Amino acid sequence: PRFFFLSNDELLEILSQTKDPRAVQPHLNKAFEGIAQVRLEKDLKITQMMSAEGEPVPLMKPVDPESPKNKGNVEMWLLELQYTHWDTILDLTKASLKEYQEIDRQSWTLRWPAQVILAVSQIYWTQQQEGLLRDKGTKGLEEGILLQNEQLTGIINTVRGKISKLDRKTLGALTTIDVHARDTCVKMVTDQVTSTTDFGWIQQLRYYWETSWKDGQAIKKGDNTCVARIVNARALYGYEYLGNTMRLVITPLTDRCYITLTQALGMYLGGAPAGPAGTGKTETTKDLGRTLGIFVVVTNCTDQQRFTDMAKIFKGLCQAGLWGCFDEF
Repeated sequence: PRFFFLSNDELLEILSQTKDPRAVQPHLNKAFEGIAQVRLEKDLKITQMMSAEGEPVPLMKPVDPESPKNKGNVEMWLLELQYTHWDTILDLTKASLKEYQEIDRQSWTLRWPAQVILAVSQIYWTQQQEGLLRDKGTKGLEEGILLQNEQLTGIINTVRGKISKLDRKTLGALTTIDVHARDTCVKMVTDQVTSTTDFGWIQQLRYYWETSWKDGQAIKKGDNTCVARIVNARALYGYEYLGNTMRLVITPLTDRCYITLTQALGMYLGGAPAGPAGTGKTETTKDLGRTLGIFVVVTNCTDQQRFTDMAKIFKGLCQAGLWGCFDEF
């Protein structure tokens, strides 16, 4: 289904070289946000995906473009790659959730792909704050702030040591989110938030590990999965591999955009951020997609665009279950 987002020339180039899986490599990043290339073994099996930043993630089971079902059918093995990479990220998230409790946080942050670290760390943050709020109210949050400052100091010390460029990038994104989480707690203490039902708490983007109420990417109804909630809207985490990217600094305005957009999506509507050029409307939308593990397809609209072009994009979005962002609409 993701072929709908490619131009005709790219599509022809992929389909004309169905015999050679290597020829599809340059076009992978058009169909998957995070996968810049895959590792092909000698027998042409795909065992690993790489992001544009060079973060390697081994697939839980190899994808074989040469199997009888896939041979010569590039769309079949790309579809298999799509499902396998969702399962891989889900699998890593489960393993990482378990390990978080077993080893100290500093060494834990260097052992997993960036995306998994960010999701799991937010699940535990939500758990901690809810526990503290239930038991001790505002006093509990003040204790939580001290703990978060310790964690931030831990990250700072790790960054000062000798670590690879990739880990540095991961810790950069983690710091951005951790600092926002700490500032959120400081604001909640100032606003005297006392329980988990106060608006000051439920307006935050919160992550839970709980049973899914519907089928989603990589999961079936009833499975345990990561769920993001803001106020009364909830969204399943998408497990789309998004690479090791820098995250936007979260301001009160970003928070307001997140609340509005997730509420709209919860009611099966869309949203349209408006404002002057270069203020970060597109980036905010993309960043919300990243927080939920969903691929956001950005289309730059022009006055030459016909309704048939729009139909093509909508067909792809509906079949692949992705988000579309129409720029300069």
